[in-house]
Amino acid sequence: MAEAVAPEQVGQKLSRQARMAAAGLAVPPFFCVPVTCWMEVVEPVREEISRRLDAIDYGDSRSVEEHAAALRALVHARPIPEAMAGAFLTAFDELLPEGGRVSVRSSMLGADASSGEDSATDSFAGMADTRLFVSRPGLLEAVGSVWASVFTSESLIYRHARGGDAREARMAVGVQAMVPGRRSFVLFTRDPRTGSRETVIAAGYGVGEGVVREKVEIDHFYVASGGVRSETTVKERALVRDAGAGGDELVTQRVPEEDRERPVLDDAEAERLADLGARVERLFGAAQDIEGTIDAAGRVHLLQARPIPIDPRLLLWWSNANVTESFPGVTTTLTYTFAQRFYRTIFTDFYLRLGVGHRSLHDNSEHLDRMIGLANGRIYYRLTSWYRLHRQLRLFPLFRASWQSMMGIEDSSEASADTVAGIASTRLGVALRLSGPVARMVRLLVGHDRAMRGFEARWRSVIAPRQGVDWSGREPLACVNEFHDVWREVGDLWGATLVNDTLLGATSGITRRLFARWVPDAGPGLVNDLLCGDEDIVSVAAVRSLVDLAAMARERPALVRALEQEPHQELWRAIERHEHGADFAAAVRRHIDRYGDRGVRELKLEEPTPRLCPWLLLPLIRDYVRTDITGDGLRATEQALRSAAERTFAGRTARRPVRRAILRFLLGRLRRYIRYRENSRYSRGELFGFARAVCAGLGGHLAAREVLDDARDVQHLALDELFGYFDGTGPTADLGGLVEVRRREFEDAGAEPPMFFTTLGAVRDSWPVPRAAPAAARPLLRGTGSSGGRVRGTARVVHDPRERIEPCGDMILVAKETDPGWLFLMLRARGIVVERGTMLSHTAITGRKFAIPTIVSVPGATAEIPDGAVIEMDGTTGEIVLPGGGRDG
Repeated sequence: MAEAVAPEQVGQKLSRQARMAAAGLAVPPFFCVPVTCWMEVVEPVREEISRRLDAIDYGDSRSVEEHAAALRALVHARPIPEAMAGAFLTAFDELLPEGGRVSVRSSMLGADASSGEDSATDSFAGMADTRLFVSRPGLLEAVGSVWASVFTSESLIYRHARGGDAREARMAVGVQAMVPGRRSFVLFTRDPRTGSRETVIAAGYGVGEGVVREKVEIDHFYVASGGVRSETTVKERALVRDAGAGGDELVTQRVPEEDRERPVLDDAEAERLADLGARVERLFGAAQDIEGTIDAAGRVHLLQARPIPIDPRLLLWWSNANVTESFPGVTTTLTYTFAQRFYRTIFTDFYLRLGVGHRSLHDNSEHLDRMIGLANGRIYYRLTSWYRLHRQLRLFPLFRASWQSMMGIEDSSEASADTVAGIASTRLGVALRLSGPVARMVRLLVGHDRAMRGFEARWRSVIAPRQGVDWSGREPLACVNEFHDVWREVGDLWGATLVNDTLLGATSGITRRLFARWVPDAGPGLVNDLLCGDEDIVSVAAVRSLVDLAAMARERPALVRALEQEPHQELWRAIERHEHGADFAAAVRRHIDRYGDRGVRELKLEEPTPRLCPWLLLPLIRDYVRTDITGDGLRATEQALRSAAERTFAGRTARRPVRRAILRFLLGRLRRYIRYRENSRYSRGELFGFARAVCAGLGGHLAAREVLDDARDVQHLALDELFGYFDGTGPTADLGGLVEVRRREFEDAGAEPPMFFTTLGAVRDSWPVPRAAPAAARPLLRGTGSSGGRVRGTARVVHDPRERIEPCGDMILVAKETDPGWLFLMLRARGIVVERGTMLSHTAITGRKFAIPTIVSVPGATAEIPDGAVIEMDGTTGEIVLPGGGRDG
């Protein structure tokens, strides 16, 4: 009896079993009957087998079934040579010296060792026989039965459909100690429907055949980083051995009453099985479909593992962890198509700056066009394209972790697996391959300050003359041409901002790691506080300008009453007539001229901003009038926070002057990169504001021509459809018809998908089904602490910052995400909790700037935190205590 476990002798199925056993996994002991035994037995009837196979009409099911039965009978009737039979029985005795029963399992082979049952290309799952509870006297008959099952009608049809030749089929056999399982399961280490990271477990009572062949009721368990989700049913049946018959027959029996509604697995067991599945996946380096059973003592036994046949070319990874801050909620076609153009243009410039050739960009143009997608009307990053594009950068494996942290995405190993491809394995090879990119990166680093100053100056010269223009009064094709003029500048400029984001992510990661190593007792909040105190951030200047306008308004009682009582559009007309002072009107106009593109959801072209609708500024002024916030107070609070942090830092590093100098240098660079990033984000708002104004003007032209019913309907057109109407490149003139279709889709977008998900195959066939919100809040939530401080207050769950919110002196703002337009609400809050975002998101930076305790990346916060509940949050640890959390204030 051969002990070899090479795939070419025993097939992929048994070879993989042996690998699992050798790795220390709990596989019941077994021995293998190699394929050479099968070949020796069937050799005398080879010609008859070939004749029968040639006679099959695969278009006639009866022909297939008749010939399959004849072939099985032919093989099963073949006698096993005496010496071979003796070897089988001897191996049985060595496997079970005290007697017992075995399972006799198939391991079908194809033309070579890489194909056949449980291979990566052909599973043949369930197409050959498995015999269970086989005793020593029944061993030879069971082996013959499994040998014959190489010619089941299912396997013949499957092989024919795959273009294979049934003459190539061969069979090895595994004889394994039988485990009388009380519960059994099939585990997928990735969801086979979507390829997602979620472990899927199907479990039922009795032996595994009941679950595999769906002969018993099955519970399903889904295990992910967020815990265990279960879908259970009433279990009536269990598949067990027929003890009365004394043989290897299986029968169903009633599940005990006390177990019928109880889940087959508890959460802890499901998590342990998921961990076990992860071990098997690491062993084989791919997603696995695993069968196993659990005995009466609760011990888990693995019976087989096969690759999940996922074509990596059909697997796509999606995330909106970072992009939702810019494009929250359902997005119109105009915004989506403009954003597509924006990402394609700026990343083309970015890759060129980092040395990627035009040929490579051409070869990856499909991914540049598909960096984002729409899922139920929401913008998502198509991560697969991002990783494919970043693969062009030889240094990407070195900064991948920091980039993922800044983007707020998981380490999608499958999506990023090929980013390290091609890096030489020798030190010399690495040095030669990376020397050019490193030198280029050094040059970019040295010249970065100059590049960003150049970006800011050139952008002001481009955008300033075009702000405040009434595009509806210009010839429409001239408007389109003006847009393209600006866009050429964008393509030459914006790559510098992405270089800055790269440097910001890398520097942040290095700085925080060094602080954790060199100043371990300071806590993570120290770095956040040390980053405060920059006076040159445009977003902060915009807020202070609003605060100053509120201070002017407080000195005018009539204006204060008007802000509270009058419709804002009417009040704006009064301000323009200087009814509340020429100085106040001039100050408001100066604010709009400089900061008019800053607003709620400012990157969504369907959302108006103060530049187009100046009266939108008045509710913000009113809200600041109600507070005692002043510009000097903001500066004092921020400076006090920074000064306290500096004293702590100096004390903790007093005896380490070299380390202190290194950390101070890194902090200085980090503050500068953050300033560049926030200012470039404001410039991005100006760019989108320019696009909003041009498109609004073109919408007016279309309404005047009665192509659209309303100028605002332009938001439901794609950018190329809008431009194409005027420049002759549009595919249709029926823009009104398109608007009707798009409006219906916009209004009926459906529920929001998860933050991360995957699709397999045609994307719209595998959108994830959004899960229902939890019925009750948990006592404790956790996220990423991004601005230190512990505070207790009243939760105000806000979905739209434009909603009127009752004043609350101890408000803790809870939202899915924020953007710069939320600043007025954020400054009124004692704390901020958001579902999305990262340590470097706008929410986190704002919290640090204004010393507001902030926690980002809290999944389900708006659903699990009741509006009006008193909660406690810690902006350093990321911990949120909810009502019933068991803590005193």
